[in-house]
Amino acid sequence: MPALSAEDLAALLNEAADQVAAILTAPYPTPPTRSYLHPVLGPLAAGPQVAAHLSERLDTLIDNPGRTLADLFVLSSLASALGWYTESLTTLITAVETICDNTGLPEGSLDALPLPGSTTTAPHTLPLASVRAAAALCDIPPERYAGALASALEAGARLDTECEEIASGLREDAKSLHTPESLASAGPESLPHLVRALLSRTETAV
Repeated sequence: MPALSAEDLAALLNEAADQVAAILTAPYPTPPTRSYLHPVLGPLAAGPQVAAHLSERLDTLIDNPGRTLADLFVLSSLASALGWYTESLTTLITAVETICDNTGLPEGSLDALPLPGSTTTAPHTLPLASVRAAAALCDIPPERYAGALASALEAGARLDTECEEIASGLREDAKSLHTPESLASAGPESLPHLVRALLSRTETAV
């Protein structure tokens, strides 16, 4: 495989960013009996494919014979994106498992999700009558339905925020490839934006 040019590498990062950003609007039909999961079913269904896409692009770079500063820069950016994204997706899956437990779905039911069915939209604010009607369809108490929906909205919003940060970081790193002199500079500014963002998150967590 021929060495990738800076333009090719930038296109690779931008494509990865588009893949990550697309999960924010990933559609999936929601059965009325699981309407409280509507905010997370799309990302839950699309998540593994996006992770696989990032992994494939990472493998492309690893197999690439070139080992220029630009190659290593993009390799580090993609590896950081994949690690961060995988962590975010794992957090989403854990949140959905908790929601399933709290609504009385049988153990292992997450393996069967997302489920096919007619599309049901769950807005951020529902009238009490709508909550009661939706809860009745799901065969759970209204307060449990409201709690499950709130948890799903929170989990979906958290994933949205993190995916936006990852996609933004990938695009920022793609721009850096157009100023190769910055890659050769000493200090942390020469690191990919995503690497610096992850280091900052780590420092904040300590």
